[in-house]
This record gives sequence, structure tokens and C-alpha cells, in this order.
Amino acid sequence: MARLIKDDPHISDAPNNMSSYRVLRGRVNGIGYPPDERLMPYLEQAGFGSAALIRTFDLLYDLLSALVEWWRLETHTFHFSCGECIVTLEDVALQLGLPIDGSPVTGVSAFAEPAALCYSLLGD
Repeated sequence: MARLIKDDPHISDAPNNMSSYRVLRGRVNGIGYPPDERLMPYLEQAGFGSAALIRTFDLLYDLLSALVEWWRLETHTFHFSCGECIVTLEDVALQLGLPIDGSPVTGVSAFAEPAALCYSLLGD
């Protein structure tokens, strides 16, 4: 059976042993202006009003680097020493306060043949 946890030194243990480790560098593009006021009633009606007002956020690059090391692409889960963890749609909904039940939010299309539209925009 394949081992889920590596035996080699892990990036999350670096603060304890003071060794050097690779930390991801990131770039955050914050939106400096609020959404157009004409859109806000529709965003509020769909339940996305509070999420649309998020301008910036702080990223902890040490933590992100550690999480990248624990991510397993094969199972789309994090493997910690205490067990397996997966981020669900419900987790995101609770964090951002977004509705996950009800009708989906979609746009209105006047195109009778969406396949023709895809072909005209994307080609083959």
C-alpha cells in the first residue's frame, strides 16, 4: 500500500527546526473600486452582495506553502498527520456567506444555437 505521508522533512516543520525551506511567493491583485451600483441589486438578490464587496485579503504564504506540500492531486484532498481533509462547497459557502441552494445564477442568452456561438468564438 502506498504511503500517504512522506518521510522526508516537511515544509511545515521548518519553523521548529529553523532550517531553510521554500516559501511560495504570491501576488494579490486587489480590486480598488466597488462594483457598479447598477449591479449591486442583482448581486444582492442572488445572495452575492457581501462577496462582491471583498476588496483585499491577507495571504499567509508560509501557510499556503505548507498546504501545497500536503495536497494530494490524486485524491484532491489534504493529507495531515491527523487524517484526510477536503474543502467542500459548504465550507466555501460558510466562509464567504454565499448561498449554495436554489436556482443557479446564469446569464440570459439570445443565441438560439449555442454550438454555433462556441464555434464562432473558439473555432474548431
